[in-house]
Amino acid sequence: MLYIPESSYEDYLTYKIKKGDTLLSVAQDLGVEPYLLRSYHNRYVPSTKDLIEADFPHHLEYLILEPQKVVFSNEEKEQNRTKINTSGSFKLSLDNSHINNSYSVLYSIEKGQNVYHIKQEFNVRWRARNEDGYSFFEVDRIGHLYINDTQTSTMADEIAEKASAALYPLLVVVDQSGKWVYINNFNQIEERWIEAKKQIRKYYKGELVEKYISIYDRNLEDSDSLYISLSKDWFLNAFFNEIHVEYPASLSIQKEQEFPFMAKSDNLNFKVEQKVDEYLDIDNFLVIDINGQLNDQRTNTDLEKELGLPVKEYSEEKATGKYRAKYFLNPQKHMPEVIFISCDLALETSQKFSVTISNKDDQKEMSAEPEPQLFVEEVEPKKKWWQF
Repeated sequence: MLYIPESSYEDYLTYKIKKGDTLLSVAQDLGVEPYLLRSYHNRYVPSTKDLIEADFPHHLEYLILEPQKVVFSNEEKEQNRTKINTSGSFKLSLDNSHINNSYSVLYSIEKGQNVYHIKQEFNVRWRARNEDGYSFFEVDRIGHLYINDTQTSTMADEIAEKASAALYPLLVVVDQSGKWVYINNFNQIEERWIEAKKQIRKYYKGELVEKYISIYDRNLEDSDSLYISLSKDWFLNAFFNEIHVEYPASLSIQKEQEFPFMAKSDNLNFKVEQKVDEYLDIDNFLVIDINGQLNDQRTNTDLEKELGLPVKEYSEEKATGKYRAKYFLNPQKHMPEVIFISCDLALETSQKFSVTISNKDDQKEMSAEPEPQLFVEEVEPKKKWWQF
């Protein structure tokens, strides 16, 4: 038989109650809210007769106190970061990826002096894994779409919003490397789109309406068409980005990295280094850095004209650009808590695209301008860019 010894006041940090003490006076002396003193004491009190109600029972000798939490500075956290156990190599797996998280998402598009910010929210929920090791995640869009902090309001925006809403929820198939490879609920999406078309045509008329509908008809012609259209989706490509692989002892791999450019153009291609930090960060997140250079055959003119393939008539040099990403993962589930991706193109009119994804449970209101030190070697530890 398992024996569990009874607890006593000796097992806890206590306050010796003096004559004249009240719950309110002790709380004021200790600088703690009275209800917090009462709730903590009542949670651990050895005997129900010693429970605190409106005030201390007349016979109560000791008040059980919550131990003071040790608060470390960022410098102290930096010095005591946890080293991950690599044992020669390190495998990031999806074995424990059973999440049901809501994320705030911010897309920023900068073209010269023009800047656009698009805000959305998504929920990502693990649903299943098949015998071949493929995982299934349900991705649902929640809330409204905001452009430069304003909810979409024009007729075109409203039509696009209603049309795209038919896509969700998506049942996304993810391979063992963490890369999304297919959408598994095309038939459901097709049925939703048929109903969405009826609703759109019920409230909107004209050539523009039919133009939008014809675009979505083409994108939803079959499951392959849907996959091709979603290959431009920034959220899917950022969240399921082939980071769940085995890393060598150096914790670094070289790979080709794609980034969606524009709807009419092929994705940009970069050659990058993907590296796992051997230590958890000061917030105990597992950190992955991805950095590289544009490795695309298209020239500046090709990209400025949003061409999918390089055109031989242009003799100028190939375009240059940078790709930088940082992933902060839950160390147990190996799933993203925060993601930041930035893509810069050195064109005649400079262009920059960024994607910021943050678990809503772990962040305050998202800033449209991430801290510039995110990718800078810091002499002194500072707060993360999403902290205020």
